Amino acid sequence: MEKTFPVSKYLTAVKKLLTTQIPPVWVNGVITQITERGRMVYLSIAEFAEGDVKPIAKIDLYLFAGEFAQMQARIAELPIPFTIKEQLKVNFLIEADFYIGSGKFQCHVTNIDPNFTLGELALTRQAILERLEKEGLLTRNKMQPFAAIPLKVGLITGETTAALKDFTTTLAHSGFAFEVIPAYAKMQGNETERTVLEALGKLRQIPDLDVICIVRGGGSKTDLNYFDSEALCRAIAISPVPILTGIGHQIDESLVDKVAFRSCITPTDCAKFLIARVEDSARHLREKILQIANATQQKLSTSKSKLFRTETNLSVFFEKRIASEKQKLFALAHNIARVPERIFSREREKWNRNLDGLRFGSQKIIALQKANFEIVEAKVKANDPKRILARGYTYATAKNGLIKKATDVQSGDEFTIHFADGNVNCTVK
Repeated sequence: MEKTFPVSKYLTAVKKLLTTQIPPVWVNGVITQITERGRMVYLSIAEFAEGDVKPIAKIDLYLFAGEFAQMQARIAELPIPFTIKEQLKVNFLIEADFYIGSGKFQCHVTNIDPNFTLGELALTRQAILERLEKEGLLTRNKMQPFAAIPLKVGLITGETTAALKDFTTTLAHSGFAFEVIPAYAKMQGNETERTVLEALGKLRQIPDLDVICIVRGGGSKTDLNYFDSEALCRAIAISPVPILTGIGHQIDESLVDKVAFRSCITPTDCAKFLIARVEDSARHLREKILQIANATQQKLSTSKSKLFRTETNLSVFFEKRIASEKQKLFALAHNIARVPERIFSREREKWNRNLDGLRFGSQKIIALQKANFEIVEAKVKANDPKRILARGYTYATAKNGLIKKATDVQSGDEFTIHFADGNVNCTVK
């Protein structure tokens, strides 16, 4: 029988072989998973082909929680810090290792090359910038019309944060009637992108919103990386409402700062910008009111002068007009005194003519009517049927009355012919 080994001895031998024969090497890949479990931190990095989400190869890694904390602290002190997180491309120095308990191959992370990651981040950031510029998104939100009096403000920030308090307190002390509509989001960590996008979506549903402000207070420079999200940049760029940012970093500028309508240093500065905008509009309004008041005063003065001149001219005009009307009334009164005599004289003449007409006109009317009557009487006598019959004419009648045409009678009908001196009864044959 061949020699046999327990599982533990076999795996121990495998581990010894791996750890003694494979030297530490630098391996780069994209972090696909980070899990902190007690004193251990487990990671996975993978290699991807361009445009493919399925990894070509994947390797499991681990390091102790203390080592991970030291690594994060060292990165945070860099001039351009970043956070070790999923989807980040890294270059780790790893030692081959083998976990005997489950027979699993995994490697121990002993170091990280920050320059590699910074280079990748810079390339990624530059690629995003180039895409946004090519699509015209870097200036799109800056071209949105900005309200002259932006009092209705949408606010995206963390709930119960100093940024929220600084921003709202500054606006409240301005003396203007700002209306702040908050939409809370995570302003650091892996949830930043999703929650800020959701907050933007909520605020876009608010009608008549003048401006949206995205603010967060100061903190670690590594927090700025979460605002280099391409999805956030695109959402801000296409927003129909101007967006201001006050991310709280005085030196570095995130990508969302570049696409926003305006980038402010802090939440307080963001609020001060809105106050200055309203104050500027109020100042212009006061200037306009003063101009209107001065113009009105000048117009009133000019109008008073014109009114005084008009009043004087009217007074002179009416005096002349009254004198003229008095003369007309005097002449009219003189004429009126003579009018009744002339009217009475004319009416007396009409009266006399009417008397003569009544005296002689009735006789003329009677004579005229008598002559007309005689003419009518002559016409009536001339058309008397007896005279017509006397001249040789006849007419025929039947039971149905006067026969006007031959078709009015049939064979065998009886009818009567009327003559001047008598009638003749006939039968139709």
